[in-house]
Amino acid sequence: MSVLWFKKQPGMYAVQFVGTGIFLVLTHLQRHLSHQYRWLDLPLGRLALLVLAYNALASIICQLLVCVFMLSIGLFTWQEFSFGYLVMYAANGLVILSFWSTIYFAFQAIRRWKEKEVEAWKLQASLKEAELQAIRSQLNPHFLFNSLNNIRSLVLEDQGKAREMITRLSAMMRYVIGYNRNNLVPVAEELEFLDNYVALEKIHFEEKLQFSSQVDAAVKQAAIPPLGIQLLVENAIKHGIGTQLDGGRIHLSLHRQNGHLQVQVENTGTLPTALTPAGIGIERLLERVGHSLEQPGTFVLAQTSEHHVTATLTLPYREYENLHH
Repeated sequence: MSVLWFKKQPGMYAVQFVGTGIFLVLTHLQRHLSHQYRWLDLPLGRLALLVLAYNALASIICQLLVCVFMLSIGLFTWQEFSFGYLVMYAANGLVILSFWSTIYFAFQAIRRWKEKEVEAWKLQASLKEAELQAIRSQLNPHFLFNSLNNIRSLVLEDQGKAREMITRLSAMMRYVIGYNRNNLVPVAEELEFLDNYVALEKIHFEEKLQFSSQVDAAVKQAAIPPLGIQLLVENAIKHGIGTQLDGGRIHLSLHRQNGHLQVQVENTGTLPTALTPAGIGIERLLERVGHSLEQPGTFVLAQTSEHHVTATLTLPYREYENLHH
């Protein structure tokens, strides 16, 4: 603009540089204020009004300073000063500043959105890792302690049986440590783990623990959170069989029903008269079901007969292989 319109007024080049410098300082001040007072946290309407008001004031200040500079180098006199020109140039400056501010705040908003998206992914990854560690430590320490003690006793009585139990305990630990980070396993793998778990518990309870299962072949490739079935059986042993003087029986059944996988564990025992809420383990299990299978699951604990309690876990039916192609 200076080259096109002010060829015969070299002093106007200096005026343009001074005006540009003032605008540069004022936009840096705007940036500083926006960071210090967190303008981006404001609602869009309030932010737009605030930026517009700042730009209007900044443009007027810039034009006043430019006029003072022009007077100081003799480009015009006070008698030649026109308020109309001041308003016109201030309006022009307001348009330029507002255009620049729109680009700047749009860029900052997009960058902030991207940063929040990255933080959300990091948080989700951290939650998954924490969940992974929590599940890996889910095995009851008392169970491990009892298993090791029982195996030690077996070493003197039946070395072959002791070796078998050590192998089972090793397989259980390998399973807990090594399952995939998607927090899902096929039912078949979970049942293998459960078989080892029950075998070790039988050493402790001996004839007091009778276990049976009925599993539809079609559900063995269904996806389930690891240790999900084991948790139900563990609760049945702890709160059911373990409280009975003569022990009792546990029956596990898995089948598909109306697009859902239904896991039922029936055990000898009675529910307390007062209604008790689901334990923290069941709550965590349902959270894992909702998180991993993207649909909620349900848990029901009921007294199905005078001496039998049934725990029913219902979760969305998903083929494990289809989820991991």
